[in-house]
This record gives sequence, structure tokens and C-alpha cells, in this order.
Amino acid sequence: MAALVSAGLHIIYSLTLQGGYDRFDMGVVYPVARGTGPVLSMIVAITLLGEQPHAVEVGGAIIVVAGICVVAGNPFTGAEGRSMRGVLWGAATGAAIAGYTLWDSWSVRHLDLAATTYFTGTYFIQSLLLTPRALRRRAQIPRSLRTNWTPILMVAVFSPLAYILVLDVMKTAPVSIVAPLRESSIVIGSLLARKLFGEGHLARRLVGAGIVLAGIAVISL
Repeated sequence: MAALVSAGLHIIYSLTLQGGYDRFDMGVVYPVARGTGPVLSMIVAITLLGEQPHAVEVGGAIIVVAGICVVAGNPFTGAEGRSMRGVLWGAATGAAIAGYTLWDSWSVRHLDLAATTYFTGTYFIQSLLLTPRALRRRAQIPRSLRTNWTPILMVAVFSPLAYILVLDVMKTAPVSIVAPLRESSIVIGSLLARKLFGEGHLARRLVGAGIVLAGIAVISL
């Protein structure tokens, strides 16, 4: 039952994120989503779930979120109306991230479910639920496999591995701390975007990366 709920929340996240990418710039949707998710997770975990992380840990988590915001920059640049709609899509995606993060943390911690088993069940159910959607587009599958087999393989290996590690950590660590640390990946993504796609604002992104690392260091204390 826990895996079924998790699968539904992950599907909502995936479809919302893809819907935002289809309509608006990734540079708006992605950072807003990754910044909103840990903030909502931290607020709910502390106010509703009764988590009581140490004040130093909370301070470190806030520093991490601040660093993420520096890396992301101002999402309102450009056409204001379009950017605002992109921000709303990003915020909706962030809410979905918070939803599955909180549920998955509760499942592995309070139901004492093994991270690998829980993850396998969740993604098996996701595959079943999304199969009809994939079959409606089955004519596009061979071409996608031929042209994108390398990124497909990388995502198929590293995405599950990364989230299994997150689930394993959430068995013992407060989700109010794990959620912000998990989103520090936006720093790596932003720096790679500079190298691979020639995106600008390298200095700001390096400053943001430094802030995120400082927040992680504070939490580690």
C-alpha cells in the first residue's frame, strides 16, 4: 500500500515536471522546483510531523536552500507573465517533490521498510500505471531508443541508485535535513550546464556552490 501511494506521488511529480518543461524554460521551472521542494518538506516535517532537528542543523539547511537560490538566479527575468507562469509550474513540481519525499521518509522510517525493496515496488507499480500511456506512443519508442540510448542508460542506472541512497539515509536522518541536502545536486547540474551548454553566470553559480557547501559543512557539525 505504501509503495502504491508513493508511485502515484512520483507520477504526479514526473508529469508536472514534464508539463512545465514543455511549456516554459528549464532555467525557470527546474530551480524553482528544486528550491520549493525542500522548503516545503522542512516546514511540514517540523510543524506537522513533530521533527525536532538541532538548531544548527536547521540553520545549515536554510543555508543550503539559500545557496540553491543563488545558483538559480532570478526566475522572473525575461517576459514577466511567461516567467511567472513558469514559476507556478515549478512551485507545483516542488509541492509534488515535497509530497513524495515526506511520504517516502515516513514509509521507510515508521513502517521500517527496506529501502531497496520499497524502491523496487514503487517503480514497478509506476511502470504498470504508465504502460498504457507508453503504448499509445509505442511508435516513437524505437526511434527514442536508437537516438537517446546513452542518456536513457545513464538515467536508468544512476537515478535509481541515487534515490535508494536517499531512502536509506531517511531511515535514520530527519527528512527536514535530508530534503535540502538532496537538492544540492542543482549546483552540480548548473555547473555542468555551463560546461556542456555554454550557459552564463559562472561567477554567481560558483558563489552559490560555495554557500551550499558551507551549509552542508554546518549540518555535518
